[in-house]
Amino acid sequence: MRTTDRSFLLLTLAALAVMGCDRASRGAKEALNKGGEMAGRAASEVAEGVVTGAAAAWSIDVALDSSLQAAGLVLGVTEVAADSAGRNNRVHVYLSSARAVNETVQAVAYDKDGRECGRTAVVLNLGTNSGDYHELRFQARTDLTRKSRVLIARN
Repeated sequence: MRTTDRSFLLLTLAALAVMGCDRASRGAKEALNKGGEMAGRAASEVAEGVVTGAAAAWSIDVALDSSLQAAGLVLGVTEVAADSAGRNNRVHVYLSSARAVNETVQAVAYDKDGRECGRTAVVLNLGTNSGDYHELRFQARTDLTRKSRVLIARN
């Protein structure tokens, strides 16, 4: 084999090796990117599950008594809130109604053992087909911890 033929053959083999390495490199990079993407999605799902689980574990049960439900009052979003001293003694509730409601209702808080631990009253002033947020402010010593329950009823 002549020197030029050998040189051409070596050059061709070297070019094929470089192209093959480049193709393998791109394939490995794509595989790593896909693996990283899947790991990121999994981590995101785990984080969302932790947040959802923590919110459920620390949420309280808020309910309307049957007479308010029969009057057309509907309970929407509820959220425990803290006062300026950091005590969880407030509940924000969204109430809606197809009929006008203008009355004072009473909210009674119960601890996880079913014992009463606070009371408050709130004036509902809802027009026809309307809704609004209301704040239930319990006494300073009322501590609405997980597994607490609040019942909103007519006075």
